[in-house]
Amino acid sequence: MGKDLKGRELGKCLSQRKDGRYQARFTNRYGQRIEYKDKNLNNVKEWIKKEKAKDDLGINSKQNNDTLDMWYLRWKEMAFVDLSEGSTQLYESIYKNQIYPKLGNIKIKDITEFMLRKFFQEQKNYYADSTINGIKNILNQIMQCCKDAKCILYNPVKELKIKKRRKNKNALNVDSKAISIEDEKDLFIYLKGHFYYNMFLFYLTTGLRYGEVAALTVNDIDLKNKVVHINKALKYKKSNNTVYIGPPKTDASYRDVPLNDLACQALENQIELKKKIEKSKFAVANFDSTMRDLLFVTHNNMPVLNGTLDGVLKKARLDINYQREEKDYMISLSVHRLRHTFATRFYENVVPIPVISKYLGHASIATTEEIYVHLLKTHLDAQRIKLNSAFDDPLYRKDDILRKIC
Repeated sequence: MGKDLKGRELGKCLSQRKDGRYQARFTNRYGQRIEYKDKNLNNVKEWIKKEKAKDDLGINSKQNNDTLDMWYLRWKEMAFVDLSEGSTQLYESIYKNQIYPKLGNIKIKDITEFMLRKFFQEQKNYYADSTINGIKNILNQIMQCCKDAKCILYNPVKELKIKKRRKNKNALNVDSKAISIEDEKDLFIYLKGHFYYNMFLFYLTTGLRYGEVAALTVNDIDLKNKVVHINKALKYKKSNNTVYIGPPKTDASYRDVPLNDLACQALENQIELKKKIEKSKFAVANFDSTMRDLLFVTHNNMPVLNGTLDGVLKKARLDINYQREEKDYMISLSVHRLRHTFATRFYENVVPIPVISKYLGHASIATTEEIYVHLLKTHLDAQRIKLNSAFDDPLYRKDDILRKIC
């Protein structure tokens, strides 16, 4: 039994400090010694009554003053074990740039649903829905980690519903837009004779991802049966500025891709070029052994970086646009744009979406449909015109029907 400064009994777990404040202490079900101080004795009694009731009912949490940043580091140690290098870099970038500046130094127990709603409302002014979903996913996992450790009672992110922006059904996804046939011809006339011409032509005629082509070796190619085996990808490690060979993007990315005549021609020319590069005095001899057999390489027999290829395409676009009227300017170019162009040409030649999805190595047909929704709309419009033509007969015309009735 505790006493006040005058020696009077205050009750169990209660006492008065030398500075005049009353305090309550008790050990909760987690073995933590918690306390509360106040100049008003009734406030202290009310606090310990509530805390003991919560403890008895099992609805209290561990006392924890750690910030969100501290919990992020704990979560990171567990979550990043099975993640690919690309996913790890993406998560770290999202946390560092979008989450930490606003929430990193706030105690995790003080983060409320209201605070998060305000946070996400602000983020929507700057970022796309896909980025918002990434932010929410990371926050949800951090908060759940804290909840599982009994340091918060509930996960405020879990029940948080964020409204997505309304999509303009008529809007075209510029990122997945193909270059026109005219632009395609002008581009490859410009690139003719370029050191990376074979590589660009192979991208255009196969629709493969950057890393899938950059990781190819002669052993992955079967020119006799006109097929290329995709079983790895060249990847970039941002943390130490190095490249390495890793698995392709998804399980669906492991595939055999048929080759047309142009793709085979590009490969045959590149195989001859590779032999010359290996004999060149400029070839780096002491490079990583896993990279020496790469088919598409630089002048020095080194892996070709995505940025290098995109730089060549960017310059090509600028040079071509200098010779055009502004209204005829070519859209921005990248290796990935060539992939979209391949898919578009495929679709224009009445190849079904499921087949295109297999070629591209998408995890599901839904992914292909979402990216190329503008192609589906164009296809439906064309079918509607054909349908109108099929029933373009006087028998069905309103005016003729009314004339017969009258």
